[in-house]
Amino acid sequence: MVNRRCRWHFERRCVCLTSLFFVGFLLTVFHTDFLLFLPGQSMERNNAKYYAPGKLKSLNSSKVKLLDVSDINSLNSLEVEHSYTYENFTQWNLSLCSIQSDRRGPNQKVIGISIYGSSSNYTDNAMYAWETSIVSFLIPLANEVKTLLPSWIIRLYIDFTGSTKSQQEFLYNFSNVDICDIHNMPMFGSSLVSYLPGKMWRFLPIFDPFVDFYLSRDLDSPIMKRETETIDMWVSDKQKKYFFHIARDNKQHTVPILGGLWGASPARARRYLFHIFQPMLVPSIARQYKGAGDQQFLSDYIWSNVKTYSLIFDSYYCNIFGGQPFLSQRPIGDNCFLGCIRSCCINTTSSGSPNQNNTCPPACRPKDHQDWIYC
Repeated sequence: MVNRRCRWHFERRCVCLTSLFFVGFLLTVFHTDFLLFLPGQSMERNNAKYYAPGKLKSLNSSKVKLLDVSDINSLNSLEVEHSYTYENFTQWNLSLCSIQSDRRGPNQKVIGISIYGSSSNYTDNAMYAWETSIVSFLIPLANEVKTLLPSWIIRLYIDFTGSTKSQQEFLYNFSNVDICDIHNMPMFGSSLVSYLPGKMWRFLPIFDPFVDFYLSRDLDSPIMKRETETIDMWVSDKQKKYFFHIARDNKQHTVPILGGLWGASPARARRYLFHIFQPMLVPSIARQYKGAGDQQFLSDYIWSNVKTYSLIFDSYYCNIFGGQPFLSQRPIGDNCFLGCIRSCCINTTSSGSPNQNNTCPPACRPKDHQDWIYC
């Protein structure tokens, strides 16, 4: 009787130990799903549900800036009304642009550009005018993208205020251009114009479930081979560990991320990108970055969270912000650099320059091309 009871206790203990071992094995196997993101907290306020991301386990920085629980508690009634979760976007199953974008299907490569005329009520940038500059900038840009980035689509996040019907209709004539009316955005409706600065409209593809690769660019800057060869390198499978792309190509490019010279790959880090860009969808935060504040937003919220995962090309400040040399030598002439304002890079040559002040540091030149003194 005693032996039978001892045997029963022994078998029970074996079952418990086996169960614990099995649970531990499952946790070990599936732990990789949690390497980048700890579970967030779901909380409700005024019947609205918010997602507060957990700490980012893979980043060593103690200064990661995200929308945390304290931010959520301070949301006002307008922010409650215009709140969005990661699940809102992943379950949307349509583009966040237009029917035209929907028809292109998923896995899109998109170039985001903000467009607004000088009479727009939602911006304070009077540079663009419908009657003079907007169309004249778009025509060469669309042609350059078609030639150098044929698998990419331009998305114009646009406020039509001040435009004529014929000007609006003209924009729909480009096969590689989709129109995203900021007053009638899928999911958002007309809400964005009340708080999101114009220069940040172009960031919206970050949240789009149909977008796999995205570039933020300026309407007035040409697309050139020196730029696109770095993009082709970035989207290749060999560089899939990098979900962010950054270029700096001028002595004036003294910020970590320029508003019109960066890219991201939601396909490689969709949830992560949602969480770090989520603050731009909070009105009280977004309004702090009006006008030219898009670059400050990128510095405040994005840079520290992406620099480890970025493929960076830098001609002048590689020792400060990090980055590698460009893959080809700069075309010299007419103030030519990535992000320059058209018409630049017109009368270019392969080498030489009369301006010695534009020489770049040796560290930012290719090791086997130290003679590229202008990078």
